[in-house]
Amino acid sequence: MATSSEDKDRPDTDDAPSGEADAQDTSKEDGEGRAAARADAAAPARASRPAKPAGAARRPAGKKPGARPRAAAQPQGGSLGKSMILFLIIIGGLAAAFAYFGREPAPGTAGPKWKPGDKAQVEVTLVASDIKDLACWSADEISGRHCAFESPTKGWSKGDADDKKLLRPYTTTDRVQFLAAGLWSEPALTGKLPSARFAVKCTYTVEGKMKKPGIRWSSEGAWLDRAEDWYTGLLSDCKLINP
Repeated sequence: MATSSEDKDRPDTDDAPSGEADAQDTSKEDGEGRAAARADAAAPARASRPAKPAGAARRPAGKKPGARPRAAAQPQGGSLGKSMILFLIIIGGLAAAFAYFGREPAPGTAGPKWKPGDKAQVEVTLVASDIKDLACWSADEISGRHCAFESPTKGWSKGDADDKKLLRPYTTTDRVQFLAAGLWSEPALTGKLPSARFAVKCTYTVEGKMKKPGIRWSSEGAWLDRAEDWYTGLLSDCKLINP
């Protein structure tokens, strides 16, 4: 069939679309190949990255990385308990100190170990009312000297009550305790005595021991039964040292 000049001059529309389609197919294949290559390159990197532990705790929201954890608040009960223990230790220490420094030495046991015939220099602490307040009771008699009472309720009935025969309890300035007679007949103590507590220095002649006498420090006080034996003797050559 003969063609016209118009057919020769018209472009070949059937070939053009086919070429474009081939180009698009080629570009699609190239894109898919490059995507696959990138996926293959990224796979080793993902494989080398360590996985997060299954039990790892998530960081609280708003907490900065590397921030130092805040110390947990201690319960107040522990501090209160320590304070109470410290308080009890201090109170116990003070009580022990007061008990030690304020204790009264055991009568008849403190001080030197005397024996009959010894003469000791002693400083006796007194008040003027001691002449009627100090007393002891015992049924025994040592070297002719005795207490004012035979028992807690019965006075001495075996002789006179001469001061040089009558035993009374005394305490020295260094807290030695003993029984002695003769103090209130000494010239230094027959005149007017100080109104406050005073002391006298005397010679104490030891004559023996009385077994567990009862002691009274006040005429209105109770008898104190002692578990120790007390030295007995005579006081002489007395002088006031705190007139």
